[in-house]
Amino acid sequence: MNKKALIVSPYLDHLGGGERYMLSAAAALESLGYEIYFSWDNIEEIAKLSSMLGISLQNPHLDANIKKLYFSNNPADMYLSTRTYDVVFYLSDGSIPLLGGKKNIVHMQVPFHGVGGKSLKNSLKKLFIHKVVVNSEFTKKVIDKEFGINSIVLYPPVSPITQKLPKEQIILSVGRFEPSLNTKHQDILIEAFMLLSPQIPGWKLILAGASSSDDFMAKLKLASAGFPIEFATNVSHDDLISLYQKSTIYWHAAGYGVDEVKNPELTEHFGISTVEAISAGCIPLVVPHGGQREIILSETLHWQSIEELSAKTLSIIQNPAKEQYLLDPNIGSYDVTSFTTTLSKLLL
Repeated sequence: MNKKALIVSPYLDHLGGGERYMLSAAAALESLGYEIYFSWDNIEEIAKLSSMLGISLQNPHLDANIKKLYFSNNPADMYLSTRTYDVVFYLSDGSIPLLGGKKNIVHMQVPFHGVGGKSLKNSLKKLFIHKVVVNSEFTKKVIDKEFGINSIVLYPPVSPITQKLPKEQIILSVGRFEPSLNTKHQDILIEAFMLLSPQIPGWKLILAGASSSDDFMAKLKLASAGFPIEFATNVSHDDLISLYQKSTIYWHAAGYGVDEVKNPELTEHFGISTVEAISAGCIPLVVPHGGQREIILSETLHWQSIEELSAKTLSIIQNPAKEQYLLDPNIGSYDVTSFTTTLSKLLL
């Protein structure tokens, strides 16, 4: 009988970093010989999501009962319903679940704080959790303090974009179009480009990502009217790779204007798109908060105001060969092989 692994996430109808992380875990577990089950009730949505993310899954199954239990606040039922699984890989909403798998791994995607992490109830549930994994050293620092644990940093796997194309006069930013908790601040990038555009004729800004808010998109398009700004919404994985390959500069604005001590959840907790952009040869400019600071070490590539972003972008365009980039020395190790190897060790 094959070993069974359950992937528990309530957001598999979205396209974002958390969903990518969980599907990557599923693919890794499948490669390790596990039969994969999702706490979901629509296999077509799983297939669509994996296709959009460029993640290959051979034969996923569903366990719709677990999806219902995620929000039911019934720990006993969750424990009993997960006892048939060899591995349970669970995306936390800031709480500690009661899991019955032989190996239970909880993923903290967000640096939760002020959620009563050290409560007696959580202390009892933690007895059934084998490992807590997080997506960056930044998230680990917040989570460990909140929950009184020693979590494991398991960086999101990123397949490097090694095939290069001739670079064009494109500034690219990739992120979900949503006015959500971890907003990507496309409005700020539009404002910066409008300031910069008269000085860089021939250049355009492309904003790419999944969109589920027509009202938010309409506001962004209205704000950008009259400028060489394009929107690439819900593009395929191949089309997104092509954009990375053609773009010269990569902008990232998550965490803009945020006090990361008071509100760590509002920063970029890691930054998969930044790693992808670097692998494709883009020059990144990022807000130095959260996990972005782990990837981009050079202050030359940090910005914290619209004027600073515009000035540093202009400097790169005018003097591209003179820029000195100090990126994370581990940038080449955020790959599927490293992710799978580390995960397999956690299951021993």
